[in-house]
Amino acid sequence: MPISDDIPAPALLNWETGSEVAPLTPGEVRAWIVELDAGLPPGADVDSTGPGSEMEILSDDERARALRFVRVRERRRFARCRAALRQILGALLDQPAESLRFKSAAVGKPELDQGPGVVAPIRFNVSHSAELGLIAVCLEREVGADIEKVRHINEAARIVGSFFTPAERAAFAGIPEIDRDVIFHRGWTRKEAVLKGIGSGIGGLSSKQETGFGTTPLAPRFTLATPDPRVDRWLLWEAAPRPGFLAALAVDAGDPPFRVAGA
Repeated sequence: MPISDDIPAPALLNWETGSEVAPLTPGEVRAWIVELDAGLPPGADVDSTGPGSEMEILSDDERARALRFVRVRERRRFARCRAALRQILGALLDQPAESLRFKSAAVGKPELDQGPGVVAPIRFNVSHSAELGLIAVCLEREVGADIEKVRHINEAARIVGSFFTPAERAAFAGIPEIDRDVIFHRGWTRKEAVLKGIGSGIGGLSSKQETGFGTTPLAPRFTLATPDPRVDRWLLWEAAPRPGFLAALAVDAGDPPFRVAGA
């Protein structure tokens, strides 16, 4: 899928129920940060307050998935993120949010189900970590998204040794211990974004494609991953949307040649 048009930086917006959703243009990538603890009643406890009215627009399967979470807080966060996805896609398709149906593609990646033989033009991907969700959409191009709350991972070195390339393992070994938590999560979000774009498990990418770690400062908006944003046919963007959180987007940019707006 060669392209000749510029690929602009993905917009990163804040989602609130009722937010206006403008139509997508071909190739446009747009993402929303969803505050999963927002909208709680005054004085409500974050850990013990369950899902609210958002459950009403979910499917029976989604409601069942929400109830399988042991922690009440995680039930609410899942339901809010899923409801936001339905509201965003419903607005883009001009369809009621509760009417949307989903299916898994051949590689297991979720996609819209609009009937036999119909390929939905809107591609999407969802990620959530702690109190934040990330929803990315694109018209006619596959997209993968990941967001992570930075925390200490005891097994970081082992994970890098198992799922990253030799060059990445060598680079990580040279990172000072004090910087490893942030750098590990930058590498992990990049990997996950590409994997989720492809629809593959972690083993499907680790020894074949290099996403790197990145050590340059990040902005609250999406900027191209450094030192090389290109991973095969995928274009990588990353951001620090909130203090303590990292996010990455992978967009199917097609086969070369390609251009990036402003580059």
